Amino acid sequence: MKKISQRQLIIFYCIYSFAIKFLMLPQLLSTHAGKDAWLSALFGTVLELAVLFLVLNVLIIGRDGDIYSDIRNNTKAIGGKIIIALMLAVFLLQAFILIRSAYHLLNDNLFEDISVKLFSVPMLIMGIFFCFLPARAIFRSGEIFYVFIIIGIALSVFPALSQISASEILPIADHGAKPMFTGFYYNLIYFESASFLLMFSGDIKIEKHFRKKFMITAGIVGLFFVFFVFMFYSLFGPLAATKNIAVANLTLYSSFITNNGRLDWVLITIWLLLLMLRFGVTFYCCFTAVRYITNVKHRAGLIGLPLAVFIYLITTLLFASQESLNNFIKNIPWLIAGLYILIPVLFFINSLINKKKKAEVTHV
Repeated sequence: MKKISQRQLIIFYCIYSFAIKFLMLPQLLSTHAGKDAWLSALFGTVLELAVLFLVLNVLIIGRDGDIYSDIRNNTKAIGGKIIIALMLAVFLLQAFILIRSAYHLLNDNLFEDISVKLFSVPMLIMGIFFCFLPARAIFRSGEIFYVFIIIGIALSVFPALSQISASEILPIADHGAKPMFTGFYYNLIYFESASFLLMFSGDIKIEKHFRKKFMITAGIVGLFFVFFVFMFYSLFGPLAATKNIAVANLTLYSSFITNNGRLDWVLITIWLLLLMLRFGVTFYCCFTAVRYITNVKHRAGLIGLPLAVFIYLITTLLFASQESLNNFIKNIPWLIAGLYILIPVLFFINSLINKKKKAEVTHV
């Protein structure tokens, strides 16, 4: 079976990283950090790159096996299942965020009074569909659509460049470091964009300069997001804390778009595509985690359908509004931060142990 190429993996990482950040995160960072939101974005990006570095090392060391087999080699079966269950919790939370983000993208910009109960159904159906696909086919989708994504970013960013004013940003950090640290601490879940790679360990082709090329690309993406947040607050000032769909709001500063009708629907459609692709992969990661925990092999429907029902019920009942989801995330930042850092560290340590064991066997 063909493995996921380096190009496919890097492209999809960019899609995965872009999808939520450019919608909800600028507003959330602005709420906590004000004009220093871009510094919160910078701190979050640095941590994101550090976590990615650990994950890439895990992929390189354990290139021949899946993560569950690797972690089970050094823990009892129950220990491996607990660690995978922690990953599942992170992926489920991201799935809830993705459904809510896609819902608000359409409901706030193109339609009115869409029912989230109906809207979430096609997303969940697509998630189940992803469970039947081979890993390489999933990542090929990103390779097919990335040109449209570049167009979407260009439509949202470049028309607004001439309107940037540093007066809304200066002076820097005049309220101290606390607001900027608070900003990224309470929103760490939005910076989590590396753990999904672990679920495809064994399906990835490790090519020459794999880590170097990946880190350079991720660094460029991260710095671009920092600039995006800087631009967002410089355009809207204190009102940035009320603009919950960042990429859509930036179209207000495009004379080309406003003079030629509602072309912003093109941008919204492209961004919806990003969210759908990320949701499909996130659902697949949830499915894979449940499969590891339950030891159910190659039964996508048996796991996918109950998983979709569970996500549907939690999204429509427990998180019936965006505010309820935001409040839930705000109440457990310590847990999210712990899982965000603990999971890749555990896998990195485990990979070093496995590497040492292999070296000892080879030496003998």
